[in-house]
Amino acid sequence: MKLRQLYPGGLLSSPDGGMQELMRGFLVRTNFVPGVRHVIGWRGLKESSTGVDGWTAKIKAAAGIFGLYFCDSRKSKEWINGRFALCYFPDPQEALIETCSLAAGAYTQQEDYLPHIRDFLRYPQLCELFHIGVVTLDLNMENNALLLGLESVSDQRLVAQDGVSLDRNGRSVELVAPGGVDQNFPAYATALAFFRVLAASFTFNLQEPPSFLRQWRHPGKEFVYDATGHHWERPSVDSQEERLCLGYGNDGFTTLLQKRISTAETCGRDVCWQKGPPIPTAFKEEPWWKSHHISDYKTLDKNMLGIDERPQLIVLTGFLGSGKTSFLQHFIEYQVQRNRFVAVIQNEIGEIGLDGKLLDHDYAVTEIDEGCVCCSLIGNLKTAIHQILLRFHPDAIVLETTGLANPFNLLDELSEVEEWVRFDSITTVVDGLNALKSIEMYAVASDQIKAADILLINKEDLLTKRQLQKIRRQLKTINPAAPILTARHGDINPALVYGVDPQDEPEVTGRSKRQKNDHQVHCSHAHDGLSSHKISFSEPLDKTLFIEGLKSIPRGIFRIKGVVDFTDVDKPQLVQYVGGRFEISEFENPKMTERFLVLIGQEIESHGERIDWPKRFAAP
Repeated sequence: MKLRQLYPGGLLSSPDGGMQELMRGFLVRTNFVPGVRHVIGWRGLKESSTGVDGWTAKIKAAAGIFGLYFCDSRKSKEWINGRFALCYFPDPQEALIETCSLAAGAYTQQEDYLPHIRDFLRYPQLCELFHIGVVTLDLNMENNALLLGLESVSDQRLVAQDGVSLDRNGRSVELVAPGGVDQNFPAYATALAFFRVLAASFTFNLQEPPSFLRQWRHPGKEFVYDATGHHWERPSVDSQEERLCLGYGNDGFTTLLQKRISTAETCGRDVCWQKGPPIPTAFKEEPWWKSHHISDYKTLDKNMLGIDERPQLIVLTGFLGSGKTSFLQHFIEYQVQRNRFVAVIQNEIGEIGLDGKLLDHDYAVTEIDEGCVCCSLIGNLKTAIHQILLRFHPDAIVLETTGLANPFNLLDELSEVEEWVRFDSITTVVDGLNALKSIEMYAVASDQIKAADILLINKEDLLTKRQLQKIRRQLKTINPAAPILTARHGDINPALVYGVDPQDEPEVTGRSKRQKNDHQVHCSHAHDGLSSHKISFSEPLDKTLFIEGLKSIPRGIFRIKGVVDFTDVDKPQLVQYVGGRFEISEFENPKMTERFLVLIGQEIESHGERIDWPKRFAAP
């Protein structure tokens, strides 16, 4: 078994962290291979962590969304056991909602239900209402053995001892009769659908099927509550506790499970199988027996059908503060919902790649610092793409250039990576508030518009109808061919921007070829006298003084971004300044401990050095 190759020694020195890392590895490795994840049954995976690892997942066999998160771990002499809670959040239109409790059903009809699912670990009530079971993971590194298990109940029963009534127009309407069943959810069957996909992912990664299977059940319980809010449990004749375990690698599973089984009274079903005899008929067709072959079959099918496996390459550009990172965040979320994996390459002209730390996603970000793609780091772009493709199989790669990059200077170099990627287009995000000023003052801003295949006017909500029309006319003058779309906060349906999947329409991948024959040397930020300067802070700042300072920034400084501490705020703050407007918000990335500002503009070093920024904003 390839367990040691996947997870070498030392990983489990911390049981809690080790078990979370182990589960994350199996989930991510499978979902980073598009063909494999599709055949196994995944239809989307997103991390949702708040102190512990958690994921929301979509699978082919269910209309709703599953939530999986780490609970705890236990360490014995030979084994480490990890437990992960499993939730199921039904689709608001799904018939299965009728089997949920009244409270759960009402939650699914709220406007914030779906947004809450995306970050479900922040909402304990959501986790409690839709909990359906526990996924267990036992690991014995010494004996190269792994045991994956599912614990659930056949039917989650909730009984309303005093009934449930609703006051409607002055009359009491009975929803549940006294002693009636408020919930009778098929928890085990629902959880088993997820477990099938998860177990198939383990088989794929370990490159061998299970060598052990055990399923047993014992009498279950149901919960009862009364009108005062008290609740208790009691034995149930209509529900059974279900257990299913799959073992990979060397034997030892029977001894491990003996204590767990002996403490429970079995009732009618106890199946135990070890490698050798035929697989029990009830489990013979389960996907976890053969998913280790999927990779070979899928590769063969693609080659025979002539499918182009190269990922789509999108160049995302736009002047300083236009909203490229916001657009990219929404683009990634859209692709995640459609089970597509996006890899990101970002570059910064400053000394630190902040934007890569602002993205809230689970994907590879290769930052290219101390320069820009359009000038000195063309070689690094090729290396970055190569490194991403060595580790992952993305559906799309987005190159987010610095706000001072000129995409014209990049076009000829893209031919060097054509064997690895399918070039799609250049998307230029335009800052609606500062577009006309930027075009007039900086030649590189004009060239970003001229090079675009798609133009996106951002911050539409801050513009009047007349201002928007004036910007459109200016953009059309510079680039008559590119379609012009509008957005707020970078949020626009990517289907409107990119239309069909270029995998289905090969001709779309040549949208920018009309510009590749342009051998003119185009301007860069150096021609406009633009550069950057970084200022570090070792102490918290006075927020009032800081805001007053931002209001009097010299005109030559066009863009400021960074993370700072304030004396009156517990958490670090993200600072974003563009053309006189600024925003300060909470920054939630504990891995980033440095406090700094990056200034971008004309004669930037003289501005940065002339003002003693740390002293100017220091707390009294």
